[in-house]
Amino acid sequence: MNSYHSGRFEWFVVATVIAIISAVALGRYLAMADDAQNLRLEILSHRLVTAAANARAEFLVKGLSQSQTRSLPIAGQPVYFSSQGWPVAVTAPVTEGFRLQEADCVALWNLLLQNPPPLGLESRPEHKAEYVLSVGDSVCRFQLHEAATFFDYYPLEGRVIFSRGSISGNL
Repeated sequence: MNSYHSGRFEWFVVATVIAIISAVALGRYLAMADDAQNLRLEILSHRLVTAAANARAEFLVKGLSQSQTRSLPIAGQPVYFSSQGWPVAVTAPVTEGFRLQEADCVALWNLLLQNPPPLGLESRPEHKAEYVLSVGDSVCRFQLHEAATFFDYYPLEGRVIFSRGSISGNL
C-alpha cells in the first residue's frame, strides 16, 4: 500500500514539473512568434524602400525629372514621381500642395513589393489583414494589425521610419 502512495506522489511531481516547463516554453514560443512578426514587417520596410530606390534610379537614368508629368510605368501602371525622383502616386501627378490618397499607398505597396501580403485599410476595419494601412498628408503608415509595430513611408522623400514601440500620435 505504501508504494501505491509514493508512486502517486512521484507522478504528481513529474506532472507539475512538466507543466512548469511547458508554461515557460509556451511563453518563450509566443515571444518568438511576436519577434518573427516584427522582423517580417521590418524586412518588408527594407524591401519597399529598396524597390522605391530602384524605381528612382530608373527614373533618373531615363532623365524624366525634366518632363511635365514625371511618370514612369511600373508593372504596366503609370506611377508619378516627386521632384526628387521618388515614386509617390498613381492617382494624379505630384504638384504643389499634393496630398497622398489611400489608393496611392495601396498601389505603392502592391507595385513595389514582390508578392505583397494582403493589406487592410484603417478606413475599413471590417477587413482583417495582417497589415493595416493608414494615410496622412504625406505619409503611408503600414502597421501590424492590432500591434504597435509599424513603419512610415514618406514617398516624397523616399524615407522610411520603422518603430517597434507604441504609436505616438496620429499621422
